[in-house]
Amino acid sequence: MVRRRLRGMWPLVILAGLLSGTAPRTARGDAKDQEGAAALARQARGVLKQFCFRCHHGESSEGGDFDMLKQPDLLSKDVRDPPLVVAGKPAESYLFERIAKNQMPPKNIKERPADADKELIRRWIEAGAPPFPDDATRRSFITLVSVLSAARDHMRNADATDRPFLRFFTLHTLANNPSVTDDDLRSARAALSKAINSLSRKPRIVVPQAIDQTRTLFAVDLRDFDWDRGSLWFTVERAYPYGLKYDGLADETLRRLDRDLSDLAGCDLPVIRADWFVATATRPPLYHSLLHIPENASLLEQELSVDIAANFLQPRPDRIARAGFARSGVSGQNRMVERHDAQFGAYWKSYDFKPTNGRSNLARFPLGPLNLFPEGRHPFPNQSFSHDGGEIIFNLPNGLQGYLLVNGKNGRIDVGPIAVVGDALKTAGTPEIVAGLSCMACHKHGTIAFQDEIRKNSAVFGEAEEQVRRLYPEKPVMDRLLQQDSDRFLAALEKAVGPFLREGADKQKAIREFPEPIGELARFYRLNYLDLKAIASELDLEDPQVIVRQVGETKLKRLGLDGLLRGGVVGRQEWEATSGLSLMQELARELRLTPIMIR
Repeated sequence: MVRRRLRGMWPLVILAGLLSGTAPRTARGDAKDQEGAAALARQARGVLKQFCFRCHHGESSEGGDFDMLKQPDLLSKDVRDPPLVVAGKPAESYLFERIAKNQMPPKNIKERPADADKELIRRWIEAGAPPFPDDATRRSFITLVSVLSAARDHMRNADATDRPFLRFFTLHTLANNPSVTDDDLRSARAALSKAINSLSRKPRIVVPQAIDQTRTLFAVDLRDFDWDRGSLWFTVERAYPYGLKYDGLADETLRRLDRDLSDLAGCDLPVIRADWFVATATRPPLYHSLLHIPENASLLEQELSVDIAANFLQPRPDRIARAGFARSGVSGQNRMVERHDAQFGAYWKSYDFKPTNGRSNLARFPLGPLNLFPEGRHPFPNQSFSHDGGEIIFNLPNGLQGYLLVNGKNGRIDVGPIAVVGDALKTAGTPEIVAGLSCMACHKHGTIAFQDEIRKNSAVFGEAEEQVRRLYPEKPVMDRLLQQDSDRFLAALEKAVGPFLREGADKQKAIREFPEPIGELARFYRLNYLDLKAIASELDLEDPQVIVRQVGETKLKRLGLDGLLRGGVVGRQEWEATSGLSLMQELARELRLTPIMIR
């Protein structure tokens, strides 16, 4: 009787609950729980992407044959028995154990999960390790026709005198990739904005303008970044491995769009991929070309009104401030850094040493470098170190930072010698520190705080000791300079990336709390493997079977791509590799597209 009576009254109970705001669990509570679980999974994926993906990104990756961003891999016994994650049981989950005990990421990586990050992973596992977001299933496929139409219409609406300087960056291939989440896209937009402004010698931050509803196509004016000098866009086109024309297609709409857009822009490639640009233009040779980096540090110092020798002879904290320390995040040896006031802000220079360098002990040799003055002219030759290379950080006119790696003779180099410095984050795909890209990922908040160990611990006496005290200021003085430079950089960074990162629940989040977007996108771009679905999206095909039908297994085999038909993957480096044409362009040619080779 009671059960039947309650069952009969159940609709009234639900209605009363809805009206009172206390609906039964089956009505509103379950939906709220599901929403909370989805939000928790999204946050957990963000933590794993930030701290773990660089090593654990699938088959043959350094961290094993599982992908940290694929929840089934973490729960699978095929990957590890017991699984990395035991749903509902954080204490039995190897992943959580390693993170909680600070064993992962490895000790040599400075960027580490905070207690809040660890707690988030614990809660995610405890909640049953709900699936990571599958945002791509909700997003409509972005067609190439819609991309080119938006770019052409923007060109047509622009003043005729501006058209030669208008170019476009697109994220539509990323948006069409099934493994990409909405959070990934948000970070990618921020990465594009930070990258183009980090390649600018102009005095203001210019946020790229989204010109489509999906916010995946961005228009820029080359003049806003000083890229109209020296045919720099031609240099970008020449390096681009994805250039295609559509004149061989039966689709008249695409043929006309392609022709119209090229005619309006006056170039073959007015639209390029934003993810490629962020990962490639931030490293040499494009980095040096687009930012007009000179071939020698001395030339840069002249540009920025920095005279290191004069500042050394007449030291004052606003002119020159030094610090030396035994441990550095990028160097296995001790390191010395010095700051100079410069045009647009600060000029920081590090002095780094090989392990075999006999004059690298900064306590004994704090007054180098020996080659700062002509031979025989150094006032403290017996107390001078002799360095093997260094990193230069300088404020750009817009407040962001430029970077230059040099050898011991101030000559520009593309990559820091691995015997001297290394990048545990592997932002460029290897442990090498690559000029620009590696530096941007590391210096995510500008200059990195440190503490001098030389002022009170030098092994020199007399006038040399007095010079040490003049060059190596007290901690409060250096802290003030560091804070000043950090504030300048963060203010510029806020303008560049804030409009993209501050959305939804993150609207009030401090800019320091977001992952560094350029390094994050570069790692995802370089390290993520491409399966048949991802390859299809890179070729603007919604249905991967179009490749199978139009190309066929025999031709795919000739290209070394037949493994895609059996669940195989292709690495980004292989996909972009060129023998005249990139592998991507060779496959596109089989689909009747025309590769663009710019020489």
